[in-house]
Amino acid sequence: MSETFRQTVHLLMGLLGAAIILRLDDRWAFVFVSAALVVLFLLCDAFTRGYDVPVLSRVMDESERTGKVPLKGGIAYAPGALFCLAVFGREYTAVGLVTVGVLDSISTLVGLRFGRHTLRGKKSLEGTLAGAAASALALSFLVPWWAAMFVAAVAGIIEACFPLDDNVAIQVGVCTTL
Repeated sequence: MSETFRQTVHLLMGLLGAAIILRLDDRWAFVFVSAALVVLFLLCDAFTRGYDVPVLSRVMDESERTGKVPLKGGIAYAPGALFCLAVFGREYTAVGLVTVGVLDSISTLVGLRFGRHTLRGKKSLEGTLAGAAASALALSFLVPWWAAMFVAAVAGIIEACFPLDDNVAIQVGVCTTL
C-alpha cells in the first residue's frame, strides 16, 4: 500500500464529492450521498467476504491500510456529509468535503515526511500546519479568505486533537464554524 496513492484518492474523493454536490440541487445531493453510502456498505461487504470487484479491487489493494475495515473512511465520510447536508445545506457541506479531503491528505503526507513534533498519536505539528495552510488556500476559492483561514485553523485543531474519526468530525466542525 502506498500512502501517497491512498491520500491522493482521499483528496480526489473530497474534491469530487464537493463538485458533484455543488452541481446538484438539495434533494439530488442528498440522494447522491445516500446512494454513495449504500454502495460503500455493499462494497465493504463484498471485500470483507473476499469477492473480487473488477478495477476496484486493485484500487483497494493499493489504497487501503492492511488489516483495516475496507472503505472505513468512505463509510464514515458519507454519514458526515449526509448530516451536514441535512443541517447546513449544500454549500457548507461542499466546504466541509474540500476541507476534509485537503487537510487530511496534506497533513498525513507532510507529517510522514517532515513531522518532528508529535501532537497526539501519529499527528505532527508540521503535518497539521501544512494541512491547514493547504486547506485555507483551497477554501479561498469557495469562501472569503478570512473565513477560509479561520475554518482551516479550526479544522486543523479538530484533525490533530479529536480522538474519533476525522472524516466525520472535520466536516461537522467546519460546517458548525461557518
